[in-house]
Amino acid sequence: MPHLMIVSAAGTSQRRLVSDTVAREGAMGYILSSRREGGDWNDLLSSENGVGLFEPKRLVLVEEAQELGKFPLGMESLLEGPESCTHILLVYSDEPRSLFEKDIHARLAWLKGEDIPRFGIARQRWVEAKAGEMGLSFSPEAMGLLLDTVEDPEEMLSELRKLKEFPRGGPIGVEDVRTLCFDEGEKALLQLLDGLCEADRNKVVESFRHVRRRELIPVVAALHNRFRLALYRSCMTSSRCRKSAGEALKARPYQDRQAEQATRHYSSEALSALIRDLCAVNIGEKTGNRGGWVELEMILLDFLVSSRQRPTKKA
Repeated sequence: MPHLMIVSAAGTSQRRLVSDTVAREGAMGYILSSRREGGDWNDLLSSENGVGLFEPKRLVLVEEAQELGKFPLGMESLLEGPESCTHILLVYSDEPRSLFEKDIHARLAWLKGEDIPRFGIARQRWVEAKAGEMGLSFSPEAMGLLLDTVEDPEEMLSELRKLKEFPRGGPIGVEDVRTLCFDEGEKALLQLLDGLCEADRNKVVESFRHVRRRELIPVVAALHNRFRLALYRSCMTSSRCRKSAGEALKARPYQDRQAEQATRHYSSEALSALIRDLCAVNIGEKTGNRGGWVELEMILLDFLVSSRQRPTKKA
């Protein structure tokens, strides 16, 4: 008789929980023997109820298990505990407890996805804890960059595993994150954003040829997000107000630091003009009145020229 195991999770968290459970069951000798989608309780339980005493342990994976509906009354006798030679892993995207009578809950194995914080210091602590489990340590700047640029928790875990494969003597730095965690397009976009914030003309111009390969509107959106924050900060005099601007826009520490750096290089007038021009490019792209990459590059070069720290001319 089979033992029922219930997975309750959604999206990438569900995939990781299923994958980890299959691996853990495999280590216990339960070999994945079949996969199903939905189906019928009578067919599922009867077909998996005939394993002989000396047959190998097996695991049956049932995805879209909500299609099975409510567990039928009177079939409780077909269920067994964890000692069963057949484990059935039922995968639900929503909480399925209401589909099973309360008196059989204790006989089932309930596997729930980890509650992962999405924002703020709780999210940072979760990432730091996962990094610590893998033996990784980060400089504050590198951790800030990783938090700012990787949104999805499963992607974050993937990036941490990637960083673990490249041992180093000290903490992981910003360049390690840039090199190992971003493709060429992502690295170029980050270089463009940071180069503008730092008024580094070489960095900005070098990024153009790679950034050009990306869709224009997402690049404009990234520029707008970074420099809108810088504009708001430039219009405020007290440090408390400047901090509140970042909090209001839900800016992460790395974005906040880079936006603050931009305020040292550009006036509020220059930042305001940039935001206006970026909005114009966005509208032009959406209405067919397109200037495209040429227009955007000219806007960014003009913005760089407005920097307060222009290179001194040689005599």
